[in-house]
Amino acid sequence: MPEGLLKEFAAMCQRSHTPDGDWQGDGWGVAWQVDKSWETHKSLSPIWEDLDKFSTIPRTNLFVVHARSAGFQQHKNNLEFNQPYLHNNLCFVFNGMIRGVKLQRVLSGEIGAQKVFSFLIEEMKTKSAKESLRKLDHTLLNNSKQVEGMNVGLVSDDNFYILCEYSIHPSYFTLQYYKDETIALVCSEKIGTYNWETMSKGEVLVL
Repeated sequence: MPEGLLKEFAAMCQRSHTPDGDWQGDGWGVAWQVDKSWETHKSLSPIWEDLDKFSTIPRTNLFVVHARSAGFQQHKNNLEFNQPYLHNNLCFVFNGMIRGVKLQRVLSGEIGAQKVFSFLIEEMKTKSAKESLRKLDHTLLNNSKQVEGMNVGLVSDDNFYILCEYSIHPSYFTLQYYKDETIALVCSEKIGTYNWETMSKGEVLVL
């Protein structure tokens, strides 16, 4: 059951703030696999106020959770914007702030996270997940005024693909990961008592 990890994640989110002081309380979402199919639960409440919901998530060996801090006031209180996002067998989460993006292509989506996911969906038609994350990193670094942070998690074929990218606030945007023979974890901050390792700036990791 993922309940224990979700409670540790919720407690971390309640303590955590973005670099500009915003809380991680603009809703949350979780996606999990049952018989290779994804199911989701999303809420507009702060994750630490929904602890009772965790016990309703069934036993699973693969899940993704995201707590949202909306970057702009007009993007708050919209459940469609809450992550994780799903497309076929892909599950996607994003945390970051990318300013002044100019691309030749038109990306679907209303907010930045949706557009980043649509970029990856298009790239993965011809590239592997890892290659697509590298293309995303290169493209946005070279076509944006500033990539303050661009952390992406993608689940494909039971593997975690993670991009850690930032130009400022490394203490906030650096990702942590842990893997042994029984479990693989990636998180924005250390939770629990695992011997976490720290991703490098610009690293693409596969777990």
